[in-house]
Amino acid sequence: MKPARIVFPGFWFGESELSEAKAQAARGVGGFCVYGGTAQQIKHFSDVVREASPYDHMLICADIEEDLSEVVADAPSLPSNACLGANNDTEATYRKGLISARMARSVGIDWLLAPVVDIGYQSPAFCETPMAVAHLAGDYVAGVANGGALNCVKYFPGVSGILKTLAQMEDAEFVPYKHMFRRCDAIMPSDMVFANIDSANRAMMSDKIIKELLKKRLNYKGCVVGAPLYKSHIKHEAAAALQMLSCGVEILLSAQHAGEVLDAVEKEFDRGNIIDAVTRSVSNQEILISKVLTSAAYLFSQKEAFEMARNFKK
Repeated sequence: MKPARIVFPGFWFGESELSEAKAQAARGVGGFCVYGGTAQQIKHFSDVVREASPYDHMLICADIEEDLSEVVADAPSLPSNACLGANNDTEATYRKGLISARMARSVGIDWLLAPVVDIGYQSPAFCETPMAVAHLAGDYVAGVANGGALNCVKYFPGVSGILKTLAQMEDAEFVPYKHMFRRCDAIMPSDMVFANIDSANRAMMSDKIIKELLKKRLNYKGCVVGAPLYKSHIKHEAAAALQMLSCGVEILLSAQHAGEVLDAVEKEFDRGNIIDAVTRSVSNQEILISKVLTSAAYLFSQKEAFEMARNFKK
């Protein structure tokens, strides 16, 4: 069992070195999160790192809030969540998830780190009504699943609740999550501080938010994916990564210094301190990979999938 499997380095096209990514793949990382390449570049990248990996399949993620155009340079954009929510367009929301998944799989991406289920009136939120958000998010993930990809619901416990009491969040922010627990492939905690719950730590590094609230009080049993480290502007990424693991995070995403994080994880594993975390992560990844590889979805070519997206906009 390789502790490196907990880590999913980021790969930034035009900045990152393919040779370094191949070395990380050979070292046993669980996957990669891609940023800023064309469809052809991402497909080539996914093929190369999977060939270098010791695993039968490696997960490739897209860190998005709205659609694939955020990370795939030539992907067509799709209607915003706020637009879909304003019209309560459940059918179009399902199709957005379906087409997003088809485009993703056509370029080698398995995992869409979406949807955002915050309560609000601006994109990437769907709307301000908790149950409506729950239903729309459910339609989106149903589309993603039928398109052959994985999802990740975010940003727990709900950015819109940052100034609310815990009781207020129970009636609003927590509603979509509780309705999504059995349908989501993973949950991503926020990188913000929720002083109403834990004033000392960001959500993704908080025992109170992940272990006590999400896993114990709300009884979530699934995979927890950390917010991308590079977005969180954390100075000491390796120390933060180990704290995240101790709080119940199972996959570490997109560190600026992935090598340092890998070294820290492997060293801590050798000391016997994160064996349970690695075991949970490997188990969850095997479940996710099985879902991808056994998906009944018909996989479309890149040309077909992107044409569906262009037509969907009309």
